[in-house]
Formats: sequence, C-alpha cells, structure tokens
Amino acid sequence: MHFRTFLKHERICQREDRLRAPERASFERSTARRALRGVAVAIALAVLSVPGWAQTADDLAKQYKMETMEQALQTKERYELYGLRFASDQATIEGDAKTLLDDIATTLGNYPEWHLRIVGHTDATADPAHNEALSLARADAIKAALVERGVDAQKLATAGAGEKRPVASNDTPEGRALNRRVELIRFTDSEAAKQLLKSMSDYLAKQQAISFDYDANLEVVTNDKQTLALASSGTVTLNRPDKVRTTRSGGFVDLETVFDGKTLTLLGKNANKYTQLEVPGTVEQIIDELRNKYDRPLPAADLLTSDAYAALMEDVYDSKDLGSGVIHGIECDFVAFRKDDVDLQVWIRQGDQPSPCKYVIASRLVADGPQYTVEFTNWKTGDAAVKDDFAFSNPTNAEKIDLKDLQDKTSELPSNFVRGDSK
Repeated sequence: MHFRTFLKHERICQREDRLRAPERASFERSTARRALRGVAVAIALAVLSVPGWAQTADDLAKQYKMETMEQALQTKERYELYGLRFASDQATIEGDAKTLLDDIATTLGNYPEWHLRIVGHTDATADPAHNEALSLARADAIKAALVERGVDAQKLATAGAGEKRPVASNDTPEGRALNRRVELIRFTDSEAAKQLLKSMSDYLAKQQAISFDYDANLEVVTNDKQTLALASSGTVTLNRPDKVRTTRSGGFVDLETVFDGKTLTLLGKNANKYTQLEVPGTVEQIIDELRNKYDRPLPAADLLTSDAYAALMEDVYDSKDLGSGVIHGIECDFVAFRKDDVDLQVWIRQGDQPSPCKYVIASRLVADGPQYTVEFTNWKTGDAAVKDDFAFSNPTNAEKIDLKDLQDKTSELPSNFVRGDSK
C-alpha cells in the first residue's frame, strides 16, 4: 500500500442494523491533497465550533515569553507563535517583529543541536493556492531574517500550510486572526537514518527478481472511536522490469493480481470472477495504474519502485535513527520519518542484504492515528526468488466480467463497513 492510498482508508463509518448511530462527517479523499485539507478542517471545527474564543490572537501575542517558547520547543517540539506580523497579503515582516526574531535566533544559539522548521499559516479569505504560496513566502522571509542574525541556514526548513490546518473557524474575525500564525517545529535531521534508508533502496533497485510473504494490518476507526484492525496475508513475486504476481487473503477478500508485461489480470477468488486489461508497461507503471486508477494498490508499493528512497522521502522533514530491533528473529536497524500527513517507520535487515523487515504508516491528521503495518517474511532475491511464468491460469473456470463489477466484489472491507463521504 502506498502511503497516499493509506489516507483513503483512515476514517471509516461502521453501520449495524441493530445499533445504527447518527451519520457523522468522516474523511476520505478524491485526491490526496483535497482529503488532507478536508480532514484538518473537520477536526479543527469539531473541536473549536463554540461561540467566542477563550483567547484572541492579540491575547496570545501579549502573553508571549521567550522562556515559554524555549520550554515548548524543548518538551513538545513545537510552538504556535503570534505577534510576527506581515504587511497585508505580503511577505514583508513588519518592524515590530524584531524582538521575536532576536529571541528565536538566541534560542537556536542556546541549543546549537536543534533544527527548526518554520511553517506559515493563513486564514481562508483568499484562494487556497494563493494562501499556500503566501504562507510559504512568509516562512521563507522569517528564515532569511534568522540567517541575517547568524543562524545556520542548514538548520532551518520552511513550509507553507496556507489555510489547510486551521485552529479556529474562519467565519469570524477572531477565528481568522487565530489561524494567521507561525508554527515553529523542532526536528531531527539524521544523516544516519537517511543513509540506512538509501542503502535499502539501492539494494532493492539492484534486484532483478524478488519474492516475499507478508502479513498486513489496516487499522480503521469507527464512528464511535473504536479502533479495529483488518488483517490480511499474501505473497509478492516480482521480475523487473515488467512482471509481477501478488496475492492477498483476508477475512473479506481473496485477490490475485498478475501482470505479464502486456496484460493485467485481477482475479477475485472469493467471487470466482476475473477481469483483464491490456496495459503494457513496466512494474512501476502498473503500480501507479493500480493505485491511482483502479484503487488496487500492491502491498508495500512504495518499496517496489526503482527508487524507494525518493518515494518515501518526499516531503519528509524529520528523520531519526532509533537503534535496532528484532523482527521475526532478524536484527534490524530501526528508522523513523515524519511528514505533515503521516509518520513512517521502517525496520531494515542489518548486513549486506538490507531488505525491509517491517513497514508502518501512521496518520497524523486523524484522531487516534490509524495506521497500516506490513511485516515481511521469506524475503528472497535473485536465483533464490520464487520462480513464476506470470501466466494467468483459470483452473476454477472463473467468470470474466468488467472491472467495475469486479471491484464491487473484491473490496478489502466487510459489507458492514463503509467509507464516509468525501469532505
């Protein structure tokens, strides 16, 4: 499963005839970016949809103390900063921000090992794309001001969230003022963690043939906040550049996917039906096609591309080397990475064959952090990999049907689970 595909499954409403709760807003995306925005807005409004505000942006700016900022960055690794003012719809820092900028520079001087991410936020009064660009420009302006004060630019990162992560309603002037803020995030930039991931990626890319078994768990959150895990197991056999066979069996699905370089076959064993598509291309093209067009992601798809490092590191701002762990009796290096939308954890076999042992994607934008976990066993490469002719066989005389009909019969979710409407 690709981490963007995982976001589609984060929020699921459960329906039972004998215990039917009122419908609530849940979170799915028609595209990754729309969903991330919608989830954040819904969470914020659910928490803060009360008349009036306990504290205004001006109150928070007046209460600011450098010691409070330092303590928050040290203990919580983040601080919401008010009082850094900009000219209207501009990225020009106004003159009264000098003290705040001096304090940030001094704090970083006091803690030279720290790295700081500066995230700009806006209200929703303008076009979303404009707001995102404006918030990034403002974060960049703060970074430039800190560099002028002697801060090492390599220790600073910037991002623009625009209006996507409000802390209050945009329906009132007070709420909009609270949404216009600067978020400071202390982060770790571990070269060791990145090098371990890069070594795994390079090793995987060199393998012409790969096969492995896997056990996966997709956690979902119901309307009444119960976390449930949908378990499945399967196999993957891959021959680069253009052949792959995967199976996935769970309590609600038994699916086989075969691609022989020209024809893609999807077989729903539980329904005894299949469909075929003529889509010549490479394994990577099929991974994208299955994920984006047919909503049928291959297991651990991020790791099967020719550059897993690039796929996993996109938008990562925090990386940690967390030592080692043992997965199925194999000692593995343990690394973790953070993006705005998800946390990633990877356990990598130690030694000269750094294959993945375990992979976890956890949501950061949905309460309770639902997550997808896959563990690998019987990992083999080269001549030791499982041999396969990648030809589709039909020993059960499965019926051939259209793709849309097969999709209805091979959902990985049970019938009493439904995804919520797009937000």
